[in-house]
Amino acid sequence: MATAVLMPQLGLTMTEGLIMEWKKHEGEIIKKGEVLFDVENDKATIDVEAQADGVLAKIIIAEKVTVPVGTVVGYIAAAGEKIADQVKLPPQSASVHSANQTAPAEESAQTSFTEADHAFRGKTRSVKLDDGFVLASPFARKAAESQRIDLTTLSGTGPGGAVIGRDLPMAEAGVMNAAVKPAVKLSAPVSNGTYVDISLSRIGKIAAERMNESWTTIPQFTLYDEADADVLLRLSDRYKKEGQSVSLTAILAKLLAHAAQAYPLVNASWIGAGKVRTFASVNVNIAMDTPDGLVVPVLRDCAKKGFRALGTDMRLLAGKAKSGTLTSEDYEGGTITLSNLGMFGIKRFRAIVNPPQTAILAIGALSDKVVAKDVGYESKKFLEYSITADHRAVDGAYAARFMARLKSLIENPLMTMD
Repeated sequence: MATAVLMPQLGLTMTEGLIMEWKKHEGEIIKKGEVLFDVENDKATIDVEAQADGVLAKIIIAEKVTVPVGTVVGYIAAAGEKIADQVKLPPQSASVHSANQTAPAEESAQTSFTEADHAFRGKTRSVKLDDGFVLASPFARKAAESQRIDLTTLSGTGPGGAVIGRDLPMAEAGVMNAAVKPAVKLSAPVSNGTYVDISLSRIGKIAAERMNESWTTIPQFTLYDEADADVLLRLSDRYKKEGQSVSLTAILAKLLAHAAQAYPLVNASWIGAGKVRTFASVNVNIAMDTPDGLVVPVLRDCAKKGFRALGTDMRLLAGKAKSGTLTSEDYEGGTITLSNLGMFGIKRFRAIVNPPQTAILAIGALSDKVVAKDVGYESKKFLEYSITADHRAVDGAYAARFMARLKSLIENPLMTMD
């Protein structure tokens, strides 16, 4: 029997995916594990592998088309097998809209699933094929493996009884899948001579949605402070002279991590019902500017690693961000965010909390200040920074103590070196 190829769920927050490119063509023989197509989700472009041997009998969803997770995008069949006898294929026009056509959200929602999908609705047990393979999205399979969960014990609510992310026992983690809805995209830029309508990139669209969620659902406040940066700059200069690529952002990520360990409520996630989840490791999301928009990959274990190691990790992340090769794993597991606009000359700004995190640190530009010393005056470099925090988890006094701790580390960064 033909195997349905589903739009996989490639992350907990993924509700839809854009097929960037089919790597196989209709009628082509494929083997289980070979890359079938590339998907762009809310974070990265990811290869999707075939889950069965056979022939790519039918491509249902064309390239540059966005569909919800679980949508049938194609079929794999045995050589010579007639899939029309098993499923009623929809016309290509019934698939959800592509990046270069506009459709009302309501119409898209109705045409997102094929009739074969609807035939699968209501199945509640995971489906085990003849070869023992359990239908499941790649994300669900990976998550189940990491949690040592037997997929055959789960109820699959995806098309064909496939197990997807929402079927895993993660409710107590406070992380649930968002409601599935298709994306409505603008067509090509539109102009009437007095204005131009520009469609956001997919990354830009997701960022806009997350910032709207943050601003409208999180009661957040911001505290500002500044610190003497002379020692910090001398440390940075020392690494440069040694030929080490250790940016100020990498150094600040480590200082942030040490301060956050002392004040764990800022290295946490709001999980609802009056609960906050704190984390043992400090994984810092670093806001990076790219041609496609803002991305926030994760610099991991910032409190445990040295400045040089973090500098290397930071350089690798920046290279992948610039080339557009960040993977979903590069975004996962962040516990607090750092945004540095100092290189643009911005002295002070208020960043917006990256949900479900409870805090974000904003770094401004260096400035010269004349300060008094024992005899006379001297000019010194100062760094302005701010913390924006979720007031449900962090109160003002707690955030102020965190800021004071961070200030002491900026002014004495070698305190973090074991």
